[in-house]
Amino acid sequence: MTSTSYAAVTTVACSSDSTFAANSCDQCFDGGTAVVGDNKWLLSDDWTNGSLNDHVLFKEEQDMPKMVGLGWASWKEIKASDSVDFWQYTSELEALYDEDNLWYMLPAGETVTWLESTLGSAYNLESNSAAAGTNIGLITYDIAVHEVDAGGDISLDADTHRECVLIKSGTPGETPVIPVTPELPATGPEIVFLVFAALLLGFGFFQIRKRA
Repeated sequence: MTSTSYAAVTTVACSSDSTFAANSCDQCFDGGTAVVGDNKWLLSDDWTNGSLNDHVLFKEEQDMPKMVGLGWASWKEIKASDSVDFWQYTSELEALYDEDNLWYMLPAGETVTWLESTLGSAYNLESNSAAAGTNIGLITYDIAVHEVDAGGDISLDADTHRECVLIKSGTPGETPVIPVTPELPATGPEIVFLVFAALLLGFGFFQIRKRA
């Protein structure tokens, strides 16, 4: 299982930092730096089947990604409103749904973006007193898939793969651009416009892609 990355996220050896081993990470990424007020947003994850057999996924077996604060740093989740979840399954994944078997099947050699953060959702660095270069955050997330053999039978045990993105403290004194949370109307297309405009004020692109 291998991965590719985009923007601030680059693949690194899991042996490069003891934090990866401490969190049982199988694939590891450098998520860049952050100072107080910074946000990590527009998160997404790719599921790639690199084997010779089909793979299937059950939503019931999946755990959503989470941010783990390190070195006394404090992170909070920002969402456009309380009525939306931080994470959502993509329409690309839904297109793979098999109604007869109640699973999502990905053919051998194929890739799909299966999970993404919702518009307006971000991890915000709320407080941090760590020196520059110190580990302050780790995004961890798993994907559990089953292999389908040549006879059409699926493995009983899921192959669970953990991916981790490590974020370090930026240079003290850097001034982040802090986005303004818009006051959203109850209904209508204005919601999308206001959220997107607010994000452009300060959020940085941050995408994670996974292959399993």
